[in-house]
Amino acid sequence: MKPGPKSKQDELEEAAKKLASSLRTYADASYAAQQVAPDEELNAAYRKVEIARKIVREGRIAHALGCCLPEHMSHWHAWSQRDDFMRWVKFDASNIVSTRATEEIGARRIEVTTNDFIFNDRPYRLVFRNGGLSSAPGDDTYRGEVHFYAGEICVAKFDICKDLMDEYAQWEFVDVTGFRVGAWMQDVLDMTAQIEASQHRVISDFIDERARKAADEIDLG
Repeated sequence: MKPGPKSKQDELEEAAKKLASSLRTYADASYAAQQVAPDEELNAAYRKVEIARKIVREGRIAHALGCCLPEHMSHWHAWSQRDDFMRWVKFDASNIVSTRATEEIGARRIEVTTNDFIFNDRPYRLVFRNGGLSSAPGDDTYRGEVHFYAGEICVAKFDICKDLMDEYAQWEFVDVTGFRVGAWMQDVLDMTAQIEASQHRVISDFIDERARKAADEIDLG
């Protein structure tokens, strides 16, 4: 049995579908024609940056230079004026020299703190560039950069930030903008381990002393 003739409405709907399909094919072809040919050099650059991110994040270099060391050294410039300064340095650093300056870039004021020191008989420098509060409306974030030098060579450049709305706000790693693999990485991890072990001892001693005092005030009969 042959199908009956199509109604005018059916013919219009079929024509509309064909036209829509044709236009979509044209649109896709037009978009593809406007795309720039793949830039292998650029793609390689993206891959290289991603590999560096993976190394510093998973290898704890991001934590060391993006959080631990900037936080620990944040008061070195002021503390270095004190006679008991070395008491507050919680890793085996020596020959410490800390300086601070201010740079003005347009309306921005950047506080630059430079900390030079010796660790494991090798010279290092950590430059902390504090850009202050973000200029974006409603953004309660401080922005900064860490530049770390092994000798005269800058071996790491990180963007960092601090969210003032966090209860325990501290500097945190954001991204890597420069990185050179080298033996300095083990030294940075050792610095961080010494700082964190010292912090852990302070907390443990506080908790232990609190327990002792509480025990002295308890009589179980």
